[in-house]
Amino acid sequence: MQLLDLTGTPYERGLLHGSKMAPNIKANVQTYLNRFLMGGAPRDVIFDEAKAWTLRFENHDAGYFEEMKGIADGSGISLAEIGLLNARYELSYTLYTNEAAAANDQPLSHEPEGCTAFGIQPEYTSSGATIMGQNWDWLEGLLGNMCLLRVRSDDHPAYLVLTQAGIVSGMIGLNEHGIGLCVNGLSSKRDGTHLHHRPFHIRVQDIMRSTTMNEAMKIILSSDRVCSTNWMLGCKGGEVLDIETSPDVAHALYPKDGLITHGNHFINQTGIETEFERIAPCSLYRTPRLERLIRQNQQKWDMEHLKATLKDGFGAPKAICRYPNPDDPENARTVTVASVVMDLDNLTMDISDGPPDASPYKRYRLS
Repeated sequence: MQLLDLTGTPYERGLLHGSKMAPNIKANVQTYLNRFLMGGAPRDVIFDEAKAWTLRFENHDAGYFEEMKGIADGSGISLAEIGLLNARYELSYTLYTNEAAAANDQPLSHEPEGCTAFGIQPEYTSSGATIMGQNWDWLEGLLGNMCLLRVRSDDHPAYLVLTQAGIVSGMIGLNEHGIGLCVNGLSSKRDGTHLHHRPFHIRVQDIMRSTTMNEAMKIILSSDRVCSTNWMLGCKGGEVLDIETSPDVAHALYPKDGLITHGNHFINQTGIETEFERIAPCSLYRTPRLERLIRQNQQKWDMEHLKATLKDGFGAPKAICRYPNPDDPENARTVTVASVVMDLDNLTMDISDGPPDASPYKRYRLS
């Protein structure tokens, strides 16, 4: 997996990102375009939406938009296509809400993004560190087209974030203050109702630039959201919590006996009409199974034990460690694109480039 060291102005960071990852960015654009076309959206409508989201990014965060421009110029790929990638979360989850509604009449054979995450307080780890991790399961076409960004600036904390080539921010990461983030896709009926709120990938960047746990939580909770998301936050020194959010409702969940796990369904459904289980019921067993697998080791948990649990194949291909289902349409097949285990005290990310039972973990450091 390519590690990009990014410094300088937002535009300069984007220019390097774009030039280094141009073929991968092009592949990712095609992967998402194919997925959206398969969902029934015409090509011109997709790009009209991508252009509209590009303007929203500019209005929300000028620096983020400048970095998008740098990626476009560095890769030779249009700004609208870079906008499509950076708004992929909002575009995807609006689509899946529609697909879930369609499943009332005829259940779908293919499933959306399905991730399984955990967070552990330091009293329960062999190293005494706060540890978080997850399998990130998404479109098969993204395999080999990920990258890790190590971003340094005088204007904000340094951070490491795992992303898809062409996206300014990412999904999973940690920063120099020991703040860590894992995310899981959720779906509810109000997704996409209000399109003016701060986009998902900008919020991830905001969290990576936070200096305190309170600041990171405020980024999630201080305003309503476009789409549903599960945010698992941790910080060195021993705190881990989980925030389930729909566009206008949020609930906090806490570790029990040092451990919390989460998949792709709302655990607290108060005030929420949840949709993900209609399309991806496997989340209902992945979440408790990961907790049980971790707890099977009665000693304090170490990194190797935690990595082993993320290789679990129960329910294959729709397992904690996911493989593509050949019965799904080609453009909707999902796989564990990357597996991540983070040490928030020592500021390391162990990452597999693909399913962890077939791809070895490699350690990356913020320092």
